[in-house]
Amino acid sequence: MYTCVVSPLFPLDYGTIDAHRYRHELLMVTLRRHPLLLGIAASAVSLAAAMGAAAGWQATHDHGRAKPEVELHFRQGDQDASSLVNGPVEGRPATATSFEKLDGGLGSLRALRGRPVVVNFFGSWCVPCVKEMPAFESVHRALGDRVAFLGLAVTDSAKNAKAMVKRTGVTYEIGRDPAGTIAASFQVVNMPSTFLIAADGTIVASHPGALSAGRLRALIESKLLR
Repeated sequence: MYTCVVSPLFPLDYGTIDAHRYRHELLMVTLRRHPLLLGIAASAVSLAAAMGAAAGWQATHDHGRAKPEVELHFRQGDQDASSLVNGPVEGRPATATSFEKLDGGLGSLRALRGRPVVVNFFGSWCVPCVKEMPAFESVHRALGDRVAFLGLAVTDSAKNAKAMVKRTGVTYEIGRDPAGTIAASFQVVNMPSTFLIAADGTIVASHPGALSAGRLRALIESKLLR
């Protein structure tokens, strides 16, 4: 299974800057939504800087003694219980946040209530995302109106997202998540990532990484159309 974002081996000739920007913006969204985490991170940075300065002073004044070693540990109780890493999203209601449609106007998952939905987070800078798009289009055409499909371009410009849609030939609804806010609410780490949402708005399954047409169809049949 191939994914983007989390691997340090992300190919430099396929938009490395955007990939790094996605990681940074996703972290910033997480910290803004959870001030306790921000405070912990700031404290850790300050402590590390202070200890670094102390170690430098000691190195210049006492060459005969070993340099101090410092270890920082986060305990389970140190972070907000509602942190974005507090467990699977299955069984939770999908976010009702609105998004900008690629063809104009605003859309939201709330507007799709009453039908099962497949939500795919992708980026034009993510090679596996580009490769799996035709598979999603194939399944979308095969299922017709039985299941709604929604693709959300994460930290992508409208120009790049439109170019990708044209290149891959997808016809289902595409929106933008320029700041990664919606992706963060779904706890997206790997790109692409796909979520299956029941007609009542509950997330019933998720899959990090690229999907083949066969695997996607099997997931939909077992989770949304049974």
